[in-house]
Amino acid sequence: MSIPKKTFSFGSAAVNRFSPPMGENPPASLNIIISFEEALKLKLGLDHILMQLNSYNRSTKKGKDSAVNLCLYPARKRITISESNVKSALEE
Repeated sequence: MSIPKKTFSFGSAAVNRFSPPMGENPPASLNIIISFEEALKLKLGLDHILMQLNSYNRSTKKGKDSAVNLCLYPARKRITISESNVKSALEE
């Protein structure tokens, strides 16, 4: 499955390190360590997208299906925040 490229995101944050380190066979769980400043960027991005999603009418299909997509790029040590919907994730 490929994730479609989006031109708009609500922000991103740099990852300092992963614990345990990423290898060929990633572990079942992964700790993501980010600095205080990057955590603030992540929080601001999440706040921004949550305010956007909250503006949708929850009695409509779009409002009910709205979701946040946190995309982790291990090779680039980045996390991005974008809008998605719950239904597309369930259909995969």
